[in-house]
Amino acid sequence: MSKIIRVLVVALVAMGFSSVASAQSFNTRNLFFGGGLSQNSVSGFDSGMGFQFFGGYSFGQIAPQLQMDAELGYQDAKVEFCFPFFGCPDAHVKGLWANGVGRYRVAHQIDLIGRAGLDFGDDDGFMIGIGAGYLLSKNAQLRLEYVMRENLDSLQFNFVYQP
Repeated sequence: MSKIIRVLVVALVAMGFSSVASAQSFNTRNLFFGGGLSQNSVSGFDSGMGFQFFGGYSFGQIAPQLQMDAELGYQDAKVEFCFPFFGCPDAHVKGLWANGVGRYRVAHQIDLIGRAGLDFGDDDGFMIGIGAGYLLSKNAQLRLEYVMRENLDSLQFNFVYQP
């Protein structure tokens, strides 16, 4: 039942984002994509490396210094955990996610970032995150974020490009 509720929530959020985008007249210059590496930890176990890639649409400035984005991405994380006498099997967590992202400009090249959304992969459920971004140029940004899911926490370093 909870999967159905999550799908309905995502559908409603997507309809809201699409109506905002259509009211602004959809502009392909607002599309962006990115990817990066992550250091991941599963609740109660060790940590491991992973990667993610994503794409999104920027709705632009909705208040002074505040921009809103919608992102859809994929994460693949591998975490090793060890049990005495049983060895060290790997936990492989992967899947799609969808987030609303708020970016608040605190200085000329620095954004504070907050995100909230849903994960549809192996660790399905709600996800939230905070971080910061540094603008390298008008089209490129480096981001460092801490993202929390039901069981997997990630420290992510991403490169974002907006053509």
